[in-house]
Amino acid sequence: MENVWGELKKIEAEALQITSDAQDKAKQIVAVSKQEAQKLVEDSKANAEAEAQRLYAQAVAKANVQREEQLRANQVEIKKLKVVAEQGMDQAVDFIVKAVLEAN
Repeated sequence: MENVWGELKKIEAEALQITSDAQDKAKQIVAVSKQEAQKLVEDSKANAEAEAQRLYAQAVAKANVQREEQLRANQVEIKKLKVVAEQGMDQAVDFIVKAVLEAN
C-alpha cells in the first residue's frame, strides 16, 4: 500500500510539474503573441502612412497635370479671344474714321 501511495505522490508531483510547465509555456506564448501583435500594429501604421503619402503624392501629381492642361487650354482660348478682339478693334477704328470723315 505504501508503494501505491509513493507512486501516487510521484504521479501527483509530476502532474503538478506538468501543470506548472504548461502555465509557464502559456505565459511565454501570450507574451510572444502580444509582442507580435504590437509589431503587426506598428507595421500596419507604417504601411498606412506610406500608402497615405503615396496617394497624396499621386493626387498632387494628377492635380498638377490637370492644372497644366487647363492652363494650355486657357492660353489657346486667350489667343482666340485676342484675334476676335483685334478684328473688332479694326472694325471699330474703321467705324470711327468713317464717322469722323462724314462729320466733316
